[in-house]
Amino acid sequence: MTVAEAGLAGRARRAYEGGRLRRALGRAAAAVAVTAVALIGCPAPGAPAACAAAVGLVVAACLWRGGSWERGARLGFVAGLAPCLLPAAARAAHACCERFCPSIPPVCLAAGAAAGFLLVWLGLRARGDRRFWLAAAAAAVLAGATGCLAAGLAGLAGMALGLLAGAAAPALAARAA
Repeated sequence: MTVAEAGLAGRARRAYEGGRLRRALGRAAAAVAVTAVALIGCPAPGAPAACAAAVGLVVAACLWRGGSWERGARLGFVAGLAPCLLPAAARAAHACCERFCPSIPPVCLAAGAAAGFLLVWLGLRARGDRRFWLAAAAAAVLAGATGCLAAGLAGLAGMALGLLAGAAAPALAARAA
């Protein structure tokens, strides 16, 4: 390979990686915008906003990396939308106190269960590897935490218990088969 060919190959590789990164950053910005909807009416948006930013970082890194990372992050983000957005809808529908809304933790529990079920059921169908599951779990937990942290640790615990409970049914069914 001549020096000119090596230079051309290097420029082509940088252009390719730059294009992948721009695509990943654009989609990550959209993911942050969607999860930021959960901050509407949030009494203490600091921690949920940090989770929304972390969703953007995880999604950008996984989409840029591609392969199993990308498939897992996509599925995890979609599954995490239920615990992300439903608590905001519950806040909007109910008159809540300034700092606490007692209806949110049960919503986080139910939304977490739906997210866990969806995540494992679709993940098992996709036959994901460890990278897939790591990306899916990270995206789902961070997206869900963005919405459920508005209810404090009770909301976060409800979401976590829901995720585990929802994930158990398809996981046990797959193991039995």
